[in-house]
Amino acid sequence: MSTRRPASRLATPTPAAAGNGHNGERNSVVLGPNDRLVGQLFIEGDLRVSGSVDGELEATGDIEITGRVNGAVTAYNRLVVGSAGSLIGSDVRVARLTVEDGATFSGKVTMGKHADPEPAAQPVEVVIAEPEKPKGKRR
Repeated sequence: MSTRRPASRLATPTPAAAGNGHNGERNSVVLGPNDRLVGQLFIEGDLRVSGSVDGELEATGDIEITGRVNGAVTAYNRLVVGSAGSLIGSDVRVARLTVEDGATFSGKVTMGKHADPEPAAQPVEVVIAEPEKPKGKRR
């Protein structure tokens, strides 16, 4: 028996006051202790992870990890790996990093103010010309 939810399930409505960046509020997303993410997640705002993630995380604000993350993490502002948290096999890009006592961290860290990513490369058409044939008669 599958534990997946049916695809026909309607999306949960988002309350107007959820903090989507309007009215000076900052968006905040929480993955609870029983939540599991496999894949990529990009958040415009802050992210708190108490569950498990196998994939990439990126947030324009702060990221706080008290659960388990296996994958690349980019926090435009600050990354905190809490005392019960673990960040394994990860490449981390952050402006500021805090790893609390008892936390597990294994990976490569790049620190500094986040620069906006370069625009995606546009395809370039490459034309390979045929070599010119010699003019005139060969002897």
